Amino acid sequence: MRAAFSRIPAPLRKQTLIRLGFSVLFLMLMFVLLIIAHDIYISLPCAGVSVFFAAAAYSMFRLSVSGEYAVVSGICQSVALTPIRGRVKNIILQSGEHTLLITLHGRFGTIWAGTAVDLYAAKNTPIYEKNGVQILYNYLAIDVKQMGRKVNGVYLR
Repeated sequence: MRAAFSRIPAPLRKQTLIRLGFSVLFLMLMFVLLIIAHDIYISLPCAGVSVFFAAAAYSMFRLSVSGEYAVVSGICQSVALTPIRGRVKNIILQSGEHTLLITLHGRFGTIWAGTAVDLYAAKNTPIYEKNGVQILYNYLAIDVKQMGRKVNGVYLR
């Protein structure tokens, strides 16, 4: 099992470990609540969340080991930011002859135009098309490979 885990690409391994870490965290929280409150009903939600994250980690591990994912490599063409806080909302990725609009999950403050990106998605992830651009809402992991450089306030490749 350790050998199989070491063969998984680093971004998928990181996501698996994050989910497993949340599972352990909620399991420890369950025991702390059980010790403090002496009531099993108060700690049951933590047990449920722990089981959920353990199942998600196992599912990610199984998907990664079996190779049921696709890697899309490309160059970020543009970045859309949220209007109030200026966080990255989505990016447009040029991969060969395809243009993908990817809605990002989490905080990505370091992606700029010209950044090389590897995107890991399950093979059965739905891809929608609108105006010649393929839209991807869900992905497993994202790996920012190379940052663009800043020249006179403009980010270049």
